[in-house]
Amino acid sequence: MDIDFAAAKWLNQPKLFEISGQSVKITTESNTDLWQRSYYGFRNDNAPALLLESTLNFSFKAKVSFKYHARFDQCGLIIYLNSENWFKASIEYENENSSRLGSVVTNHGYSD
Repeated sequence: MDIDFAAAKWLNQPKLFEISGQSVKITTESNTDLWQRSYYGFRNDNAPALLLESTLNFSFKAKVSFKYHARFDQCGLIIYLNSENWFKASIEYENENSSRLGSVVTNHGYSD
C-alpha cells in the first residue's frame, strides 16, 4: 500500500533521504539523537524524523533496517508531540554479537 507523504514534515531534515510511496530511507549524520535530561547529563534534539500528523486511530506495520558503524547507532520509530514530549522505539547496536530493542519516553523534557 502506498502512503501519501505530501503532508509529512521533517524534524531535522537530513541532507540525504529518499521517499517513495512504500518506503522512507534516511541517511543520518554522525552524533544525532533524540534524548533529553537524564542521568547521562546530555541533551540531543537533532535526529532526523519524517512526521505524519493524524487525529485518527490507526495501526501500521513497519520494517526497519540500518547499517551501523558504532555502539549506540540506532534506528526506529517515534511518536512526537514536541521536543519535550515524545516516545521512541528503536533497535540499537550494542556489539557484533547483539543489538538491543529499546524505548524511551520523554515527558516534560525528561527522558527515562
